[in-house]
Amino acid sequence: MKPDEINHETIFKLMVQFLKITKKFNELEKKSIDVGIGEKLYPSEFHVIVAVGSGYENTVTGLSKRLEITKGAVSQVVNKLNEKGFLNKERNKDYGKEIILSLTEKGQNAFKVQDDFHKKMEDEFISHLETVTPEQMNSFIQILDKIEDYVDIFLRKE
Repeated sequence: MKPDEINHETIFKLMVQFLKITKKFNELEKKSIDVGIGEKLYPSEFHVIVAVGSGYENTVTGLSKRLEITKGAVSQVVNKLNEKGFLNKERNKDYGKEIILSLTEKGQNAFKVQDDFHKKMEDEFISHLETVTPEQMNSFIQILDKIEDYVDIFLRKE
């Protein structure tokens, strides 16, 4: 789109659609998923399981940085997962203040369920987008980057 083709109506439609999608993603974040044993976990819990199970992070501080949420929020999720038997917590022998996290067998099973679920979702999403060309997808990604940059400007003004 050329700058003279972008107008207030187009921007309004874009923002409304973006807000609708954001609200729907927020709804998804509140839904629990069955891990196959009659027990359900929330996406926030799965995010921690995936980060630990993938080897991305294994401490509260590392998870906080990776997931971009507070250490307090991570600690709450970690404690719930530990109580439910999905995570082990072990004090670091070299640095006593630090707790090292690892998945229990139950946690590894949940990790596999989540991994399978994500692969299925991605495959379905890819087939849902089969009419979108690579060029359109790249343009869309560039637009999303510009939207993110624009929102960042307002976040810095607070």
